[in-house]
Amino acid sequence: MDPRLQLLIDRAEIREVLEAYVHAVDRCDRAAIRDVYHDDSWDDHGPMKMTGSDFADACTDAILERWTGATHLLGQSRIRVDGDHAGAETVFYASLPRDAVGAKMLDEMVGRYIDKLERRDGVWRIKDRRTIAQWSTSRPMGEDFMRGDLFLAGQRDPSDIAHEVLGLKEGCARIAA
Repeated sequence: MDPRLQLLIDRAEIREVLEAYVHAVDRCDRAAIRDVYHDDSWDDHGPMKMTGSDFADACTDAILERWTGATHLLGQSRIRVDGDHAGAETVFYASLPRDAVGAKMLDEMVGRYIDKLERRDGVWRIKDRRTIAQWSTSRPMGEDFMRGDLFLAGQRDPSDIAHEVLGLKEGCARIAA
C-alpha cells in the first residue's frame, strides 16, 4: 500500500479514537470510555491521575455527581504516526452545566489533550494522556430560551437517537467501518 494512504488511514482511525472518547464522556458511558484506553494506559487529567480504566469510573462518577450534562467539542488535531505508535495534540472545549444554590451555572474549559497512542492487534488506543488546561471559567446561566418541546431531548444512554443513527454498539463509542 502507498505509505501516504496508510498514513491517512492511521490518522482517520486515531481521530475516531479521540471522537469516541468525548462521545463516551458526554454520555457517561464507562465501558465506552474504557474502550479507548489500553489496559496498561495512564491518564493525567489534572486532579485525576490514574489508569485509563480507573479514569473511566472516576470521570463518570464526577460528571454524574456534579453536572447535569457535558458537551465536548474537538478542534484541530496534530497527529504524528510512526509505525504502531503515534502522538497527538488535540484542542478541546468542554461545557458542563450544573445546579448551584439559587442558580444554574455553566463551567467551561479550553485545553489540549496530549496523547501517546499505540496500535495493538490492529486497533489504536490511548496509551498515555496528559490534559493541559488553557483556561476555565464558571458563570451563571441565563434563561434557556430553547427549552420545552422545540427540540428532541438528548439522553446519556443508548436511547439517544445518535446511537441508532451511528450504529453504535453498547460500551463502544467508535463508529464501525
